[in-house]
Amino acid sequence: IFTVASASGAGKSTICRELCHHFLKRNLKVGYIGLEESVQRTLQGLVGIDLNIPLHLNEDGITKDDLRIAFDNLTSTRNLFLYNHFGSLEPDVLLEQIRYLATVDAVKVVILDHITIVTSGLELENERRAIDVTMTKLRSLCESTGIALILVSHLRRPQGQSHESGREIDTSDLKGSSGLLQLSDVVLGASRNQVGEASERQRLQLKILKSRHTGMTGEVDKLLYDQKTGRLIVYENTFGDL
Repeated sequence: IFTVASASGAGKSTICRELCHHFLKRNLKVGYIGLEESVQRTLQGLVGIDLNIPLHLNEDGITKDDLRIAFDNLTSTRNLFLYNHFGSLEPDVLLEQIRYLATVDAVKVVILDHITIVTSGLELENERRAIDVTMTKLRSLCESTGIALILVSHLRRPQGQSHESGREIDTSDLKGSSGLLQLSDVVLGASRNQVGEASERQRLQLKILKSRHTGMTGEVDKLLYDQKTGRLIVYENTFGDL
């Protein structure tokens, strides 16, 4: 389980689509469950990555043939499975959908964006308990099926400076319960100052909050959102050529 945590609007969905495109290009079967966006928006984002243009903002110079070729590149191998659902989803229904993707469709990676909405609408204490139970079941599901699960989580609202204004992310900021941290193999924080100067708003700082296998934590790459291509590129590589 690989958990991506950041504030609302920081770029979690953009990261997920980049990862999905990366896996598809390497001929891996991917199941994508985007609970905050339509299937059309997810596919538009993936096709835009393939064309290096943010299609949701600009289609200048892109022909129908260009769109068709990019679409075929991503779907002709039948490796992409999009779950046609928008909004909250009962945890047990979600688990069955992921199990179906793993056992029937034989996907290798499932992207869930995001787990927080699965338990939305519950009282705080019930939400924490629901996330704990759901995470335990997701962990068992990953172990029994062998899939990799990329999980998106929102952050709780802190006192003082908000995460939207560039506050650093800590493990205690994960929204819900400690189950998110305990049952994830890797937790990646992504933060950016959404109200700063233009150059700051485009930079996304990645930080490893947990790594079960290596124990290494701390800031890693800094990504830059390229407005012309709609892509995330490495702006500052912490480890150089490594």
